[in-house]
Amino acid sequence: MTTVPSSPTLEYLGSSSYRRILLENAVEPGIRLILHRHSQTNDWPFIDTKFNPNTGRELPQESHQRIYPWFLGRGTEALVLHLEALDQLELSSEEKETARNLFPQLIARMSGAILQIISRYGGRCPFLVDRSFVIIPGSASPNPDWTGAGDLFCGKGLLLGANPELRRTGIEMLDRVASRVQQGLFGLEGARLPAQGLSQGMRMLFLSVPRLVSLRIGCEEVKQAIFARACDFLKFVLDHHWDPVAGRFSEYIDPQTFERGEFLDPGHCTEFVGLGLSAVYAMERDGQGMDEERRALFARVRSEMPDILLSTMQAGFNDRHGGMFKAVNNRTGEVIDSEMPWWNLPETMRGALFAAMGAGDEEKRIACLAAFAKCHNAYFSHYLNPNLMLYPYQTRSGQTGEVMDAVPSIPEGDPLYHSNLCFLDMLSHLERKNSPAP
Repeated sequence: MTTVPSSPTLEYLGSSSYRRILLENAVEPGIRLILHRHSQTNDWPFIDTKFNPNTGRELPQESHQRIYPWFLGRGTEALVLHLEALDQLELSSEEKETARNLFPQLIARMSGAILQIISRYGGRCPFLVDRSFVIIPGSASPNPDWTGAGDLFCGKGLLLGANPELRRTGIEMLDRVASRVQQGLFGLEGARLPAQGLSQGMRMLFLSVPRLVSLRIGCEEVKQAIFARACDFLKFVLDHHWDPVAGRFSEYIDPQTFERGEFLDPGHCTEFVGLGLSAVYAMERDGQGMDEERRALFARVRSEMPDILLSTMQAGFNDRHGGMFKAVNNRTGEVIDSEMPWWNLPETMRGALFAAMGAGDEEKRIACLAAFAKCHNAYFSHYLNPNLMLYPYQTRSGQTGEVMDAVPSIPEGDPLYHSNLCFLDMLSHLERKNSPAP
């Protein structure tokens, strides 16, 4: 039984029975899939995601000549955090032993590949390279004065590295990313739809960094710098991308006038809610740099995130077929892109749970938990592929509800980043909340 009540309580979501649903149907099968893939194609040095999640079919052999560097960063982060959760999982002793031996090898290879790539491209991670880490013809060389999501994901991967030198390089990359984002010097490499102004995407993605830094970095100066950047980004997105009067969130704004556009990517919006609140909770636990201004910002975040989450659910959730549209018009409600990718449901689950946990208004808390249940039940009812170790289908049609062979971003599988890291973040926060105070 993987569905949950339509009006779950925080107590239920913090229970061992709900924890088991997430671990048994997502985290544990994900690890088994990675182990199985490696046993079948152990000549591939990284996480093997060279398959079609919708059909289970292997991608053409030439796909093994193509590397998406941002997947190296995402894969490293995912493997490190799955490895740390291993003792909580009901895997066989053989599976755990294999993971403990294999994952560090994969992490080391992916970290080493990132170092070679950024050395070749002046600290940047291009969108697509070959196995010699040379840009594939037709792929634009990254502008050394700009930044992109690949730089951020690879910086996070190095931040979680096993030695201080890797972590220092990761921090340096993330500092450059933040600086260029503040200057507006960033692009959305690999985006499926053309940009319609200044995106909130890079600021949103940076909000995943404070939690990792608070867990990994002991240097107060580094933490204070990262936390200050994150607070600036939180405030910027709330000030400029969110209209609290109209109840509308805009993925894009005019870079000169800051006028809000009509394009809403529901998944990116709820990802902002989840990562923003995850960052706030991490910074509060750490305590570095807390002052009255920051406390006021965090109070604002707690107050406004439930409204952002609920307005996005209303605009973007497809009640008929159980999924979240890729894009809608935030003023007219018109569906711009009716495809329903897998990843926006776990992101909305995290956002809804964290918004409910921080809400001061009981009615909003209940509404956020109801939104959580909708997304949970849609994901676990419609997206788990029974023929692929419960790995999620990539995309379903918003018109028919059927699985469709459409690519949200790139053709291969995700390296356990979106779904599982949302679930592990949720479980960690629930565990801390339910633990007795020291």
